[in-house]
Amino acid sequence: MKILIVDPQFITRSGLIYLLTSYSSDVAIYEATDLDVAQGYLQSGETYDLIFSELDLPDAEYKEVVSRLAQLAPEAHIALFTWRQLRSDIQECLSLGAHSYLNKETTAEEFKLAVHGILQGKAYVPDMSSSHGDRLRTDSGRKLSPRQQEIMQLLAQGLSNREIANILGITEGTIRVHLSSIFKAIKVSNRTEATLWYLLKQKG
Repeated sequence: MKILIVDPQFITRSGLIYLLTSYSSDVAIYEATDLDVAQGYLQSGETYDLIFSELDLPDAEYKEVVSRLAQLAPEAHIALFTWRQLRSDIQECLSLGAHSYLNKETTAEEFKLAVHGILQGKAYVPDMSSSHGDRLRTDSGRKLSPRQQEIMQLLAQGLSNREIANILGITEGTIRVHLSSIFKAIKVSNRTEATLWYLLKQKG
């Protein structure tokens, strides 16, 4: 499967790659920081199965982003992965050719399930009927304490419990207790999902 990720933020692209490659090793992933770079890939003659794209790119208005991607890659599943939450904007983009929509503030659990379905060719659009005003409701989990945030930052760097404990000057047992609380707070079940959650919450 060939996948193109279009997003100006390195952290977002890294988080997506981290998750996608954890599902399957049979993927070829390409990265574009703006629409111009994405168009270069799509006009090369190669066929892409899936495109993840932010709507707010530095070189194009959001409607142009969707229209151009749909025009250049009509066979691809276009999944919007964006901070933009206005219901009218999302519905307009879906009418222009996008297939799926994921907000960057979605929970890690919902994100994991959505991406798993998208990789199987299933469209994903959350229920917009329960939104507050004209914005889609998201649940980012309870706020982490300063210590938990420190642990998450180190966890996202790939450090073991022992390494984190040594850096913070506490025991491995304390780290395990903190991680258990963190997993419950952000609604994930393991270190991989927690790391992805942390990466996706960073805006660079």
